[in-house]
Amino acid sequence: MKLLGKILLYAVFCALFAAPVRAQQTLVIATNHYPPYVTANDENSFLIDLFDEIGPKMDVRFEFRFYPWKRCEQEVSNTTAWGAIPYRKTPERQKAFLFSDALYLADSHFFAYRADGQKPDIAFDSLADLRPYRIGGIQGYYYEPWFKDAGLDVEYAHSEEQNFRRLQLGRIDLFSTATTLGWYMIENLFPPEEVAKFYTLKKPLVQGEGLFLMTSKDYPQTHILLEKFNKALATIKADGTYARLVHKHGLVLTF
Repeated sequence: MKLLGKILLYAVFCALFAAPVRAQQTLVIATNHYPPYVTANDENSFLIDLFDEIGPKMDVRFEFRFYPWKRCEQEVSNTTAWGAIPYRKTPERQKAFLFSDALYLADSHFFAYRADGQKPDIAFDSLADLRPYRIGGIQGYYYEPWFKDAGLDVEYAHSEEQNFRRLQLGRIDLFSTATTLGWYMIENLFPPEEVAKFYTLKKPLVQGEGLFLMTSKDYPQTHILLEKFNKALATIKADGTYARLVHKHGLVLTF
């Protein structure tokens, strides 16, 4: 057999028996700066670390893109992102989106600041009791419809940092966010003598409820992907990986 014939025969043999190479699926996750859960520095991001463990178990790769919170929800609605993190469930959101099992359980409190260092509690039975106060909020957060229904005086901003600085300057009276996140931000924004002047109201806005991955109902095969995600998350919680990541990022194990 001539050399050219041998080469052609070898090429045909390789084409027939070579296993097809399947590209690993990439899933886009929309998020925003939300320390210590998510930061632009991957090493300081609990949820990015968690997703790095989940990805191989799902045989997917996660790509994180940072947007303002309202844009995150839009990216999921448009199916340009598979999901957004971290999000809380609300009745309105559950009509339009699907949610994973809880990624973490976190309280949210109202934060306050007094320049004189005093820390008077503000008791409230319902949100309507807070109408005399100027409330800081973030556009796209779960509590927007709650505050609207309660008739609160709310000034919305784009970030926790803006709200904590406005709180410290006396431009707002109260601002609510996840309690762990709030103290993390305060301790990184202000000197110790100013940190000591911040405090939280005794009653939480949200107590022990989950932070979730939120996905679109219209994303291709999203139910299958979400089932695989929840299974991988359960495995990581069972084998000790989840606890290791929680302790690494200075959080409290809550399941």
